[in-house]
Amino acid sequence: MPTNQSCCIESCKKEPKIMCLGCPELLYCVSHHKQHQDNLNIKLHELIDECNQFLNEIEIQTENSQKKHGLLKYIGEWETKSIAKIRQMAQENREALVSYVANFIPNVKIQMANFITKVSQHSDDSEVVDTDIEQWTEELERLKATLNNPPDSTVREDSTEFISKIYFKVEGKITNDRKRLE
Repeated sequence: MPTNQSCCIESCKKEPKIMCLGCPELLYCVSHHKQHQDNLNIKLHELIDECNQFLNEIEIQTENSQKKHGLLKYIGEWETKSIAKIRQMAQENREALVSYVANFIPNVKIQMANFITKVSQHSDDSEVVDTDIEQWTEELERLKATLNNPPDSTVREDSTEFISKIYFKVEGKITNDRKRLE
């Protein structure tokens, strides 16, 4: 490709032999074309290094976001507070039950002592009949059941929400299978 032009490098007066494919208006002599290619390769490697560095930053941010993201922190705090509320309510109910049982058991013990006295009075009695034994057996079973499940106490769940629910929302969408509220 002989031409009357000179190499596109100002100080070079050599005849251009090679055209740059990326910028066809520039013609280079062989040595300057090699230098131009070397510079392009350096820039390419710098770009690749910058891409890799950015990928590393993304990875670091991904790891950190899973640990330190503000919303994750909020969710963690909500979880901690909710668990604390549940534990407090459970403890209050345990204490109430233990107090109740402490007062209830002596009453059952008195009933049992009276029952044993009544049954023992008939131990030498020859007039005991089958229905007496059945009745006393039923009464003993009732006392056993009363000890394990006092008739005037229950544990029940309140249907009102004790802990407020939280939802993660993204641009007009709510996760956790909830419909968008508008």
